[in-house]
Amino acid sequence: MVEVTRVTGGVGGCPLGSLASELADRSEPARQVLTTCFTEWEAYLVDGFSAMREDGLLSPQADPAELAVTVMTALQGGLLLAQTTRDVRPLELALDMAIAHAGRYRAG
Repeated sequence: MVEVTRVTGGVGGCPLGSLASELADRSEPARQVLTTCFTEWEAYLVDGFSAMREDGLLSPQADPAELAVTVMTALQGGLLLAQTTRDVRPLELALDMAIAHAGRYRAG
């Protein structure tokens, strides 16, 4: 995502995020579809964090669902700011922060 945003200069942002901002307050059926899409993306992250916890890479206290929300929130906020500023740095910083947060649950 960082490299794609770097190449595009942030133009376009996140298509799903753009749809969400346009439709979430105007159409309940559209909002529900968007929620399903975001939930599907988060599920991949939950699966990854769960596998890391099961493999002993993350402590048992790590909550894969909360870590997934953290990454998705950083991604969406970073993409919005990158789109607005035409600079990839906000996305890099947001994702670095989310990764550092997940790293606090590193086992060992």
